[in-house]
Amino acid sequence: MINLKQIFRPLTLISYADMATLLSASLGFLAITYMIDGNEKSYIVAMLILPLCAIIDGMDGALARKFGTKHHYGKYLDSISDSICFGIAPSILVYSLYYDLDKGPAIDIFDDNFDVNFRYNIDNIVAISSALLIAILSIIRLANFTIGVQGSNEYFSGLPSPGLTMFIVVISIKYSQINDFNSSIVPFSIGLVSLLTASTIPYAKARKQFKFPILFGLIVLIITIVLRYLEQALWLIVWPLALLLYLVYFLVLPLLILNNYFD
Repeated sequence: MINLKQIFRPLTLISYADMATLLSASLGFLAITYMIDGNEKSYIVAMLILPLCAIIDGMDGALARKFGTKHHYGKYLDSISDSICFGIAPSILVYSLYYDLDKGPAIDIFDDNFDVNFRYNIDNIVAISSALLIAILSIIRLANFTIGVQGSNEYFSGLPSPGLTMFIVVISIKYSQINDFNSSIVPFSIGLVSLLTASTIPYAKARKQFKFPILFGLIVLIITIVLRYLEQALWLIVWPLALLLYLVYFLVLPLLILNNYFD
């Protein structure tokens, strides 16, 4: 008699923590499909999904500690999921929002007759460079995180990939093509901020005294995005609060940590 449990044994090892990780990865993939749709509402839905991924991603560790696990590859599964949600998805989002096909290719060497005709568009070069930088740095960071000991450290070393993704979302919900804003300054700024993922600046984890403030910031961002989707003017009032809360995490907390304020 065929033993289905033995045949599909890898599926029987899935824990509650793995379910949270796989749900986050699934939502990350769903966000990418909305980006591919390429219309205003779809972009906003994609930006709504990414903070939800961050909330769910923060649950897997707690679930693993509470309910345990039947295998030892949980951190690898988590890194693969994070690569989708906070590496590939935000990279595609930046490309989709700031790369303008109407301006022509970023760099083109040959014309339709294969004659040399070098052309370029600086705005599209900035957009695609920023998107590529986000993907590469996030993947490198997550690989180092997987084989390193950051999980046991009190603080992150460098801006975490979810933190970078939230920066992209909080900026892009206002300053992007969905609000008829078109400037290479935004993707250029995003590219610069992405370099912080490779830094040694300490950033707070969503644990202990930082747990609920970080969750509150994510909820405010989600409310902002929902209001924008519903085209409620109130979103313009809530958005500065979302930005302010992010700047506290992005700029203020690292300074306080470096000065041993929380020790």
